[in-house]
Formats: sequence, structure tokens, C-alpha cells
Amino acid sequence: MKVIKNTEEYIEFDNGLTVIGDGEYDCCAVNYLDFDQLPVGTELPTMDAEEFQKNIKVKEDGFIVKDSQGTPKWVQARSEQNGYYSNITTLVLEYKGKKIEVARLSGEESE
Repeated sequence: MKVIKNTEEYIEFDNGLTVIGDGEYDCCAVNYLDFDQLPVGTELPTMDAEEFQKNIKVKEDGFIVKDSQGTPKWVQARSEQNGYYSNITTLVLEYKGKKIEVARLSGEESE
């Protein structure tokens, strides 16, 4: 499957799978998943949401998924803020109208 759309909030694959970084917003904080490792055109093995969930390695501050060549891609949770607020982003998978909440990730504060 191939990435066809990459935004700050989600990435979408050509098979209909969407990976969402649902950041908690708390006044002056922006929390998100940094999808830069998965630009448009990146190819991963074809998976539905449940297979994707089984094939990623979730860490406290992001997740790793392997592309079609077996190269690990690190998607890190990030947080931009001007004080201490929430730094949590929820990893959500959406496929054929079904949503799966995979994990709550703590974002690393960027400077």
C-alpha cells in the first residue's frame, strides 16, 4: 500500500487505511505525530487496520513501522507549547468506517 496523503493530522494509504494522530489540545499546546518519515509515495506492505496494529511497534513516544523493503520508519509524537500543558497524542487507525484507538503517546517537547 502507498501513502497518498500526508498532513499534520493524518496519513492516508491507497487502500483506504488512515493513520491519525489525535493530539490533545490544552490552551497553548499543539500535540501531533510527526509523519515526516512517511511522505507521499512511501510503500508499506498492504494491511488493514488490525494488521497494521499488529505490525507496528508502539513506544511511549511514537511507533515504528517497516516499509516494503523492511526499513524501519520512526513516527514520533511531538509537542509544541509555551508552558506545561498536555503532551498526549492518541494513535488512531481508521479503515472502512471502523476506528481503532491503538495507544496514547507522550510527545517530546520541541524547542
